[in-house]
Amino acid sequence: MVNKALLSTLPDDPRYLDASYNVQGPLPEEDRNLLSNLKPEERELAKQFWEAVKSDFRFNEYLRGCLNCGVCTSGCPAAKFYDFGPREMIQYMMRNEVDKIWEFVNKKVWACVQCYTCSMRCPFNNEIAGLIMLLREYAVKFALPSAKEVLAPYRRVLLTVITMGNQVTPDMIQPDAFPDWGPQAVEESKNMDVYRKAIPVDLLQRTDIGWHSSLQTAVEIMTIFIESGVLDSIKKIDKDLYDMIMDIYEERKQTLEEIKEKWKKGELKEEDLPDSWLEL
Repeated sequence: MVNKALLSTLPDDPRYLDASYNVQGPLPEEDRNLLSNLKPEERELAKQFWEAVKSDFRFNEYLRGCLNCGVCTSGCPAAKFYDFGPREMIQYMMRNEVDKIWEFVNKKVWACVQCYTCSMRCPFNNEIAGLIMLLREYAVKFALPSAKEVLAPYRRVLLTVITMGNQVTPDMIQPDAFPDWGPQAVEESKNMDVYRKAIPVDLLQRTDIGWHSSLQTAVEIMTIFIESGVLDSIKKIDKDLYDMIMDIYEERKQTLEEIKEKWKKGELKEEDLPDSWLEL
């Protein structure tokens, strides 16, 4: 039942019309944000985090409202195996519950597999998967422990993608090369020849081509990652990886500049130019 006394004071934003409340309308701050549930050292950071998320222009575009129908969670594959649900997140956001959002982003947000089923099924056209990505993005920007923990196993992936433009090729997937992948890598390697033949793109079948990046291309790729701010985010969550990538970048950039300078002076013939940074 809608409280008629509140109708004149309700804002136009439909996100306040939450069917989970007996009385419609925004709850008082003290009832909505139980920051006392958080550790003292987390309270201010939690508020800063949530304000940063809400200030992002994508937030108002992605979050439209909620019927509390549960369609998003019923179709979520992650919800079947983890204590995770898109509806839970949407409800916290609509209620502006800082403490619940903080708990969600530190424990549950990484369970999403980004299949976008929730976004496609939402009758309110919420971009739910986009909101999850927004929380993840700011978790990295704020260097939250959950982001550091989740991204730690991907150090090798980040290093190779940023410095080379690719990660691995199928013929590299062997249990001795990837012990951190566990017993599944052993099972996959048994049929690796079949898998490779099923991949039509030559680039994905051969290591020699997959790792054959030109020096100029490698420098350009790394420059894009640096200029776009990706390296700044990495610096906050993994300083050692940041330093490693920057050292590689500076070395390659200097080598490329030396080659260009020699070419301009006529000190190099075309056949002397390296076509791969690996040959330098």
